[in-house]
Parts: sequence; C-alpha cells; structure tokens
Amino acid sequence: MIRSLEIVWKHDPCLTEVPVITSDTKKTFCELLKELKPAFKQEDILLNFSSELVPGDPEEGRRITLNGKALEDILLEVAGEQRQCDGRRCEMNKQLVFPFVSRGDIQYLSVPDLIIRKTFLRAVGII
Repeated sequence: MIRSLEIVWKHDPCLTEVPVITSDTKKTFCELLKELKPAFKQEDILLNFSSELVPGDPEEGRRITLNGKALEDILLEVAGEQRQCDGRRCEMNKQLVFPFVSRGDIQYLSVPDLIIRKTFLRAVGII
C-alpha cells in the first residue's frame, strides 16, 4: 500500500530553512527528512515537501503542516505519549513545551530526534 507524506511550509521570505532542530542530534528538520528519505521509499511512502512564501506576519514562519495537520499538534500528541510517570516525580500534569534555541540569526524549535521521527510516522498513519 502506497502512503504519502505531504509537508507544506508557509513562511516569511526572510526564513531560508524550516525553524525546527533536533535537541539531541542537532539535525535540522530538512536534514532529518533527507536522512529518512530512503526509509520512506522502502516503505512505499511518497514524500512531497513544498514551500510557500507568505509575506507579513512573522508567526507564519512557523506554519508547517504534515498531511494537512499542524506540526505542533502532532508533536504534542506524540511527545505526550512518550512521557512517563515515576511515582513522586510524576510530571504528567505539567504543560508540555518545546524550547527555542538560537542558531545564527534563526530561532529554532528544539525537539528530540525521536519525537520528530515519530511525528512523521503519525502523520502518515503508521503509528
């Protein structure tokens, strides 16, 4: 069965790359996609990445959708499932947030590598 992953990035013209980076491996969103491309092909997942310039509101620079669903929404779903409760140190009630980190002139949303990988799989419907 052939599946597809349609990634659309709507961004301000001043941004030259998707402002998401892995917090542990320091790979950008696009570097991770390139790395995973052979696995997508092997699993019959068609990958389509498109970029649309949207001048104006800088918040639009963080608008990324995967198969029509906002990246942030899928990230929170996947990350929420990864959380563990360990007795007194249970953090399940704390709000889940991903920090921003600076790299050059760009602020990146910092997300663990595994969470982004699982986000791609969730968007395709594998998990």
